[in-house]
Amino acid sequence: MDEVEDFLSKIRNTVATLDFFHLRSALREAFNAGIPGYDIIKKGVLEGLANSGEIGLIVAAEALSKEISSAVKEEISKKYLGVVVIGTVHGDIHDLGKNILIALLKSIGINVRDLGIDVSPELFVENAQIEGVKVIALSSLLSISTTNVKKTIIALEKAGLRDNIKIIVGGAAMSRELADDLKADAYAKDALMGLEIVEKWLSVQ
Repeated sequence: MDEVEDFLSKIRNTVATLDFFHLRSALREAFNAGIPGYDIIKKGVLEGLANSGEIGLIVAAEALSKEISSAVKEEISKKYLGVVVIGTVHGDIHDLGKNILIALLKSIGINVRDLGIDVSPELFVENAQIEGVKVIALSSLLSISTTNVKKTIIALEKAGLRDNIKIIVGGAAMSRELADDLKADAYAKDALMGLEIVEKWLSVQ
C-alpha cells in the first residue's frame, strides 16, 4: 500500500467507524501531503460513507461540510458546471434525506441552492430561471405530496424551462416507476445515488 493509499484508507476508516473525532486530523494530514482535494473526498470520505450506514451518513455529511477548507472546495468545484436547486415539495416538511444530499453535493464542490421544505411549484420555477441552474432536485417522503412533484414538473414545462434542466426525484414516497410516470430524468433511492447521478450531469468533460 503506497503513502497516498495509507492516507485515504485512514480517512475511510474514520468515516466508516463513525470516528469523527479523528476525521479532521486525517483530512488535514491528507491535504498537507499534497493529495488532490477531489481524491480525498471521492476515494476517501465518500467510500467510507458508503459503509457507514444511515447514521454515518447523517453525522458524516454534516461534519464533512465543516471540515473541508475553502481552498479545497475551490479546487474541486472547477470539476463541475451548474447549480442544483433542491427542496421538499409542497405539503411535505421532511428534510433529513434532502439535507444529507446537500452536504454531500457541497462536499465535492457542487453549488447548491436549498429552498427548504414545503416548497411550492411556483418557487421552484422562480429559482429554475436563475442563471446557471442545471438541476432541480425534488424530495417527497409523503405519498400525498407526490401530486405536488407532478405539479412542479408540469409548472417547469409550462414555463418553458424543462428542456434545459435535469430533474431528479427522491424520498420514501418515490420510486423508479413513479419517476418515469412523472417524466423525471432520474430517481435516487438514497443520497449517495443522488450524488452519483448529479455529479455525472454536472461534470466538466
